[in-house]
Amino acid sequence: GPVSSNLTCISTGSPATTVTWMRNGQQLSLSDTYIPIQTVTDRRLSTYSNVLVIKAASSDVFGHTYSCTVTNAFGTFSMALTAFTPPTVTISPHETPTAGESFSLTCTVTLAEGDYIVGDSGSPVQWKGPDGASIKSTLQVMTNTYISTLEFNPVRTSHGGEYICQATSTAGTIMDAANIIIQIPPPTLTVSRDPDASTTLRHGDSLSLTCTIQLDEAVDSDVVVTGRLQGQAGMSSNVVARSGTVYEIVLYIPSLRATPSETCICTATVGPGPGVEFIQSSELQTNSLNIIVELSVDISVFYNPPPGFTPGPNEYRAASGPVR
Repeated sequence: GPVSSNLTCISTGSPATTVTWMRNGQQLSLSDTYIPIQTVTDRRLSTYSNVLVIKAASSDVFGHTYSCTVTNAFGTFSMALTAFTPPTVTISPHETPTAGESFSLTCTVTLAEGDYIVGDSGSPVQWKGPDGASIKSTLQVMTNTYISTLEFNPVRTSHGGEYICQATSTAGTIMDAANIIIQIPPPTLTVSRDPDASTTLRHGDSLSLTCTIQLDEAVDSDVVVTGRLQGQAGMSSNVVARSGTVYEIVLYIPSLRATPSETCICTATVGPGPGVEFIQSSELQTNSLNIIVELSVDISVFYNPPPGFTPGPNEYRAASGPVR
């Protein structure tokens, strides 16, 4: 495919030098494929940077002989140049981390033999984040290889987006990009009741159930929380109210029915808010609360049996008060 490569020769001379570029003994002219650029790097010393930018198929760039010839009123000087294969730049891994975890991105830059990095010596490998701003990284240098690492401790939902790693050598500038999608972790669900568990529930009593939905602190983007709290007799609520970073679903049951065991279930999931990209919804989270509702018995007076009479288990009759 097409590549971009730069050939550079530095010239010094006064009066100013003119530059001629040759490829395989043939003079090159200005075109979309061959772009000569001359800039003054030191006016006092009349020093010029002469760059030939080549944009062509790799077979038309590499494996050919180039020369730079500079001329002024006092003479001519030529030098041969080699077009190195551009460096390879690779970002890894391409995966979906979960917010709250430690995560790292690694950019590996490999140079051709004899090629070298040019530009900012303090940051030979440059990163740009989703907002286009430069990001600091750690750097490991080996022979012809640079390994630059971005550390996220922890990774947050706001870190989702496109990351670009770029390096410039004498052969040209090359980059790689990776889209990082952040997985929202499942929320923490807690189901509570009012009155609390110290109070015995009886048939006909009222009960308020609350499902508290707590998000991980690494979820710092605009999100949408959906949930459902189910109680007795098919009664349920899916109205999610937000209080700061905590979300709640409340279900009020005005009249309980007697039951030896009833499971109240809360389910919730967290997804990206409107227009939010590079975030993946959490898995469905579930929690439950068991309640026991006793029969309500009100027997206050019993008939007195005759003297010496021993009643059987079913021989008492209620004088007042219904059995519900």
